[in-house]
Amino acid sequence: MADVFLFIQHGWKNIWRQKIIWLYSIPPILDQLFNILPVKRAAAPLSSFIFMVESIIFVVLSYVGMIGVPYLAYRFLIGKPATIKETSFAVNKFSGRIIGCSCLGLLVMSPFLFWALAVSMNISTHTFQFTYKAILIILPLSIFTALWQFTLVTFFENDWGIRQGLDKAWNLFKSHFGVLAILGLTLTTTLRAYSAMSGILTVLIQSGIDINSISGLDLFNPYASLSKSLLFVLINGIGQTILTPLSASIFISAYLKYSDAKLPFEMRVRW
Repeated sequence: MADVFLFIQHGWKNIWRQKIIWLYSIPPILDQLFNILPVKRAAAPLSSFIFMVESIIFVVLSYVGMIGVPYLAYRFLIGKPATIKETSFAVNKFSGRIIGCSCLGLLVMSPFLFWALAVSMNISTHTFQFTYKAILIILPLSIFTALWQFTLVTFFENDWGIRQGLDKAWNLFKSHFGVLAILGLTLTTTLRAYSAMSGILTVLIQSGIDINSISGLDLFNPYASLSKSLLFVLINGIGQTILTPLSASIFISAYLKYSDAKLPFEMRVRW
């Protein structure tokens, strides 16, 4: 358990020493904000085309962030902070491998995802409503978060392919399974708890601090009723923007320690 607190503390301290990393962690909240802000739409079919272009742009930005955040965290932790130019080059260089790795991960997780979708289906309305049952099904998958982060680092560190990267990542993961599984569950649970607290705070503010208003809020999935609330998106988005680089910094710190990476003296002192 000592390592769990060590990595969390180390990750928390290091994200505030970086600046560029926040540029890459903010796209998800921008996407949510854009979806709720009133924007005058053009007439169809131009409206559909504009919406499609906007969606593609935000998907690309989110994917750039998914690569850029761990890359910036890794470079900072080894004592070689990256610039925006270097990060853009890394995004272009490693995107193919990371897309392939993402597809492989989705394939492995597909039984759980289909199960979650099945329990979320409202038979009477034929619509999906993400319930607490779906969350409980997906939650155990968070114990493998370190495996994903470790694989990314092997790309950055050694320029390896997917097979080599997964092999090293898996060996490190299973050798320190207890600590890494706890970290994964802790971070995911923290994100869910923060989302619930964001929902409670939003409802209280909007109702004039009426405690009874909380009874109508789905704490497991506050997005169900608050996805169009600007206040909720802002409060919840702040947490997401911080937790994304924090998670990367925590797991990459664990990777560097467990793989006995030769860090600069000043980085070893921080341990």
